[in-house]
Amino acid sequence: MGQMIELIDQTVDEGLNLGLAAQNIKSTLQIIKKYSVETVEISLCNLEKSSIDFPRDTIKNLLRCKVNASAQEIVKAKQIGFSKITVNWSHSYEESSLLNLKNVLCEAKNAFQEVYIYIQNASSFTLEELSCYFEIILSYKIKGFIYGDEDSSLEPLKVYTNMKTLKRLIPCMLEFHGHNGYGLATANSLAALKAGIVNVSTSVSGIGFHGHAAMEEVLMAAKHLWKWYQVPSGKSIAPDFAKLLAYMGISLPGDKAIIGNNVFAHESGIHVDGVFKNSLLYEVIKPEEVGLTRKLVIGKHSGIASVKAKFLQWNINLDEEKAVEMLNNIKEIAVAQKGALSDEQLHKLYAS
Repeated sequence: MGQMIELIDQTVDEGLNLGLAAQNIKSTLQIIKKYSVETVEISLCNLEKSSIDFPRDTIKNLLRCKVNASAQEIVKAKQIGFSKITVNWSHSYEESSLLNLKNVLCEAKNAFQEVYIYIQNASSFTLEELSCYFEIILSYKIKGFIYGDEDSSLEPLKVYTNMKTLKRLIPCMLEFHGHNGYGLATANSLAALKAGIVNVSTSVSGIGFHGHAAMEEVLMAAKHLWKWYQVPSGKSIAPDFAKLLAYMGISLPGDKAIIGNNVFAHESGIHVDGVFKNSLLYEVIKPEEVGLTRKLVIGKHSGIASVKAKFLQWNINLDEEKAVEMLNNIKEIAVAQKGALSDEQLHKLYAS
């Protein structure tokens, strides 16, 4: 498990699809490059729809253009200046269909430094059925084979088995592109990494029409489960990714794993007491590691320990009698307003 993780980003393509302004796209690129992203994949149709002009070096070195199996789209991508291209393909048994793919790959081989095939429905077929691509890969000098699970038909054990076997058989680099129809994209991508696949597709918070593996989840799981310390520590990952989602008009849920504002919020008395004695009891990572802070929520489930701990954050040391008195009032207010108390309400209670 010592290899370097390399993420293929799908976030920028989603931004292009949503019609983000050029400045926001530029900012998105700058941010995601901080997080082990080696390649940003964008589709030609979204690029043409956006009319955004990327710098020449970005097009050549960072971006990978996804096109349909069309000679016309191959020519357009070449004219723009891409050096890396992904041919989007849905597997079919028809010989005429494979012949069309071969013709397109022949054009692509002569036009680009790196050519990839994305089999979007690869997970619907056995590895034996996909073996017809092995000869094509060799004949057209394909750089990478992208195994797609667009129908979300896989689970982690199947991903691990398939990727382990296919990696041994296929004569090129193997990449996994999972989708999130059943909430398994991150788990499936981690299974692919466990099987020795280096390259996986992700997007910030898993955004996308079919959903993707959440970039922040893959990064932090790789770091903490497998001790891949070459993965960035991500001390600003939560605010960075919240900013990117805001560009796209997407509200970040408070309970979103890793980056949600409330994932490090604690309310119940025993819970708070435990997290202050040993944070690993309830937090698998430290909030500071992702750019967040621990929050103590004071409401109807709180206990004396919670109230004392909350006021200690403000350098106020409550005695037992005052804490008990305040707790009774806190619970009455929390029940009446059907929610936790704000910091302002707590300060007013203390002063009363």
